[in-house]
Amino acid sequence: MKLETTTVNNVPILRIDGKIIGDAVLQLQQEMQQQLEHSGGFLVLDIAEVPLMDSSALGTIVATLQSVKQNNGKIVLLNPQKSVKNVLSITRLDTVFEVFTDEGEAVGAFV
Repeated sequence: MKLETTTVNNVPILRIDGKIIGDAVLQLQQEMQQQLEHSGGFLVLDIAEVPLMDSSALGTIVATLQSVKQNNGKIVLLNPQKSVKNVLSITRLDTVFEVFTDEGEAVGAFV
């Protein structure tokens, strides 16, 4: 898994490339925490290049979301692939996360 962060209008976009399974989950958690600290609790997760994420990855993202929500922060998802969309739908996490297909709209969710 590769992680790359860009910033648009002071909102970090964490682009994830590859499967989020096993040891990659800890790496993702650390990077999310770092970006959330720098942004004041706002983060876009671009998961367009994520073909698979395991239950621990989902749990980590949900736990991080719950933590930032307590401080009026927010995490949104951008461009999930069909397989990830299906997992979000089955687990009903598509009702917990805002999911966007357009980067501008995802960044605009923080304005």
